[in-house]
Amino acid sequence: MSLFISIIMPVFNSELTILKSVESILKQSFKDFEIIIIDGLSSDNTIKIIEGLKDNRIKIYSEKDRGTYDAMNKGIGYSQGEWLYFIGGDDYLYDSNVLQTLSKKLKKAKEHVLYGNVLIKGDTGWATDGQIYNGKYSFQKLLKSNICHQSMFYRRSFILQNQLQYDLKYPVSADWDFNIACRLHTKFSYVKDIVAVFNA
Repeated sequence: MSLFISIIMPVFNSELTILKSVESILKQSFKDFEIIIIDGLSSDNTIKIIEGLKDNRIKIYSEKDRGTYDAMNKGIGYSQGEWLYFIGGDDYLYDSNVLQTLSKKLKKAKEHVLYGNVLIKGDTGWATDGQIYNGKYSFQKLLKSNICHQSMFYRRSFILQNQLQYDLKYPVSADWDFNIACRLHTKFSYVKDIVAVFNA
């Protein structure tokens, strides 16, 4: 039986937050996933903390990279799931039933990208503390502001077939560029669920 969701987590020196992030995934009522940790050679206890969880669904790759988006591209290459989901090492899933709820919607989805919302923790400059970010997007709205990638699921076969990846020439906005590229190939499906807490 193939995996349903590959959860890709780029990390670097995340010892203060990584445990909460990974445990929010491991405690999910939905179990058909893998966690792919892409570590940029952390110099703190990040890897030691993850290894201490002793769960065979966690795969750790620790090697030099060119930043978060390079790590996310590597994660796509290592993934085996039908759907891809990206989350930061300081973010966490909203509650223990998020993946169960969304898995039902993903199984019915005709589109290749499904997204919901995130709860903002702290002020970001583009969102404020406590905000539910950011509702349904038209293509015009996507050209003006990005969908938070912690709320998004991508069908892996769609990403691979269209050779889509994060463009490293955009050091802070490659995820926005990636989402626009995805949208040019497929419509997105929106759900009202809060997927994760985004830590500003």
